[in-house]
Amino acid sequence: MASLSASAQGQMSLQEAMSELGAAKEQGFLGERQNGYLGVVQTGENAEQIADLINDARRAEYTRIAEQNNIAVSDVEAMAGKRAIERTSAGHYIEVDGDWVVKR
Repeated sequence: MASLSASAQGQMSLQEAMSELGAAKEQGFLGERQNGYLGVVQTGENAEQIADLINDARRAEYTRIAEQNNIAVSDVEAMAGKRAIERTSAGHYIEVDGDWVVKR
């Protein structure tokens, strides 16, 4: 497996996390969860840091959308999770009933 790069200090920006997301999914480190957030399928290669940064950005966006539309954040999360799983490429991991499976 190819290794994911990291910043010199080990800290990653959101932009760097976004640029590495595809590789992390391709390599099986990260997958899409039904709750609208990324999950760590297997640890290593900055997977946790990528997921944390992107999930924080997603949480902020879901909150903004919920407030703008006067709906619960959990409703936005559920809709986003459904859409993310639908858009996930075959061969990448998705969470189904609490288990990680490879999307066919």
